[in-house]
Amino acid sequence: MAVIQPPRFGPVLAATAGLFGHARRGLDDPADLAAIQRERSDAWLDPRWLAAYRACVGLPDGPHLPPLALQIAAAPLHMAILGDPRFPFRALGMVHLTQRITQTAPIPSDARFDLCAFCTDARWEKRGMSFGLVTQALVDGEPVWRGETRALAPGRTRAPASADAAVAAEEPAGPCACDQVLPVAESTGRRYAGIAGDLNPIHQHALLARLFGFRRAIVHGTWTLARALAVAGLPDAPAFTLDARFRRPVELPSDIRVRAWSGASAGPGLPPGGSHRVWVTSQSSGKLCLDIDLQASAAAS
Repeated sequence: MAVIQPPRFGPVLAATAGLFGHARRGLDDPADLAAIQRERSDAWLDPRWLAAYRACVGLPDGPHLPPLALQIAAAPLHMAILGDPRFPFRALGMVHLTQRITQTAPIPSDARFDLCAFCTDARWEKRGMSFGLVTQALVDGEPVWRGETRALAPGRTRAPASADAAVAAEEPAGPCACDQVLPVAESTGRRYAGIAGDLNPIHQHALLARLFGFRRAIVHGTWTLARALAVAGLPDAPAFTLDARFRRPVELPSDIRVRAWSGASAGPGLPPGGSHRVWVTSQSSGKLCLDIDLQASAAAS
């Protein structure tokens, strides 16, 4: 049995140091990405860790796991994959492009589960090469949750010059179900890093972030995603699929505006029923930071 608990500094520091123990030369062919997998069986979440996570993203206590809790709980598996000698990309400098979460049934907060994570599907992008990092959770042998992360390793590219640029998001025209402006404190990155076990310097302090080309420290994309969902009161359903596109980072400190649309107001092209759209924008610039589509449904029978 494995207990996922608040990370301790020593093991986290050792895992972070392991990311630099091997040369990372990238790939000449996306098909050459090694199949690297890590697993953890019969795991459960320490209530202290879960309480700290909930508090950090603004969620009350509840009988079921928050939608991104398992994504963060699987961080040691992700670190092990990134630190594997066969993994070709440098961890520092990677950019979180998209996140998909699929849940087929509610997961009790005290559930025991099996976790599996693996890297897959490398592809050329206009600014380098991206890869998928998939995380799956099984409860009583049944798959109930799946996270699909796409991350960019910036660098040389062989993507054709005609490759499509990111499609501009179109703001929904209907009335908002939620519209709130939230302050994001300068300490948010450090607080969340202590829960997620992520010592990436771009989240720690402006002086460190500037070494990597950022004006100020930035908060983790998964914090922004979880916080926006909490403010919007989503997913509010036993089963759901969400697709998030990270457009630009949220700087620390700053104010963000969270807006949500539901049903027909969520915009054209979304399925009828439990459709939701959430936008996170910078309050100072008005620019879009995060765009979320969420489709809620009844639990699978």
